Amino acid sequence: MAAEQTNPTAELIHHLRQPDLSILGNAIRRLPPGQWQERMFFTGAADTELKAQTGLFPATFRKDNTTHPIFILRTGTAGHLACPCSSQGNRKRYRFIAEGCKMEMKDQIMNRDSFLMEQYQFALPLDHRLCKGLRFFGRVPLHCLQDHRENHP
Repeated sequence: MAAEQTNPTAELIHHLRQPDLSILGNAIRRLPPGQWQERMFFTGAADTELKAQTGLFPATFRKDNTTHPIFILRTGTAGHLACPCSSQGNRKRYRFIAEGCKMEMKDQIMNRDSFLMEQYQFALPLDHRLCKGLRFFGRVPLHCLQDHRENHP
């Protein structure tokens, strides 16, 4: 069987689109949506924008906290699939990011469980105004994504 040939141009383009962000570490505060990757976690999504995107989340607005984090489920060329996260949830109903998880790319540690509200997932265009206020918290390592749901695939 012949050795698989690689296309150096394609490799260069892929590398330019997905640079190694870990070398910037804690210096990363905001990222343009074109640099987002699956499993990235952002804080600061305005509840009013989340409600406009999901139609249902959050169920109520609070005066003391007007934002929720979002989690990137999948990336795409025209936009990304995201879901809001909440510190309120049931481990048997939702996947969650475990408390104490050390993020990739940054020295951030989750200070509580963060439940993925995947039933409220939404498509986020790359130029959407929701992106403006988001702060990059890090990329969630696979081992920190916990799934204790009953009857999950």
